[in-house]
Amino acid sequence: MNLVNRLSTVGSLLKKTTNSTTTITTTTSFNLLTNKAINNNNNNNNNNNNNNNNNNNMFQNKKLATPSNNITKPSTTTTKPMSQCAQALIGNKFYTTKPDYKADKPFLGPPGKLNEVVKIELMEKEDVATIKDIWLQYHLKKDCLCAVIPKDIYKKLIERSKACPIFIFPLPGDKGFISMLYQNQGDHFVFTYLEQYKKHTVNAVPWMVASHYIDFIDTKEIVLMRAEPNLEVLNNIQAQYLYNQLQTYLLDDDKYKIMQTFTNRPNEFDFNDVIKNMDSMSLLDDKQAKLISNVIEFEEKEAELVDK
Repeated sequence: MNLVNRLSTVGSLLKKTTNSTTTITTTTSFNLLTNKAINNNNNNNNNNNNNNNNNNNMFQNKKLATPSNNITKPSTTTTKPMSQCAQALIGNKFYTTKPDYKADKPFLGPPGKLNEVVKIELMEKEDVATIKDIWLQYHLKKDCLCAVIPKDIYKKLIERSKACPIFIFPLPGDKGFISMLYQNQGDHFVFTYLEQYKKHTVNAVPWMVASHYIDFIDTKEIVLMRAEPNLEVLNNIQAQYLYNQLQTYLLDDDKYKIMQTFTNRPNEFDFNDVIKNMDSMSLLDDKQAKLISNVIEFEEKEAELVDK
């Protein structure tokens, strides 16, 4: 069954739930995140200052695009066209775009290849611990997410992702949620607002793209991940929420069965099962969010889920 037919089949189920209101609570912790990176950052500040110059030489002279506060405001006689994301959200009472956000260029997501980010010939000379430290420290204060994924975990993650390449995840908004479409595109995960995709299909602007770089999967047995949110509609905490939902559904056997039902038996799929699971994963408020790293950890508890 192709994507259009599957979405049509599931559409009636979504209509019963997407307009309902759900109270979203906040917690002092975040599923699958760890403060380890923050603690390491505080303990190693002095060492990092000494090593920054050497480590930065491994990265290409390209910087992530970040919103600028000094962009010249358009003249009062010019009306800026409404973005595709803003158009898609017209009339949605649960979610809105950031009205003050102004992008320098269209959202493209992270680079498609690792050699557009780092100098691979220098990086591959380092051991795994050094590569992980360099990768995580480099992205720590960027408007993106990052991770270093062990080979065995990634193999399970990507194999299941390709077997179930499409799914619907709820994203909490103001007293409710919206439905986000996830798609596997090889080693890249793409998230788009479902209603936006229904209208624009392959031309829909992504809300987040997560790229997994497998250049070191054989030599170092690790995969480097970088995920960039579309800052018009997502911040890092919301992006973490989406990626963590996907990670959990792909690695947890019980939750993966829900994805299999959606993929193989869409008539039996019940979106309410996903909404129930959403209640156990809460977004953080602004104060709590400041305490959280943008590093997503794949450690022992995920390793236990890998089939030996």
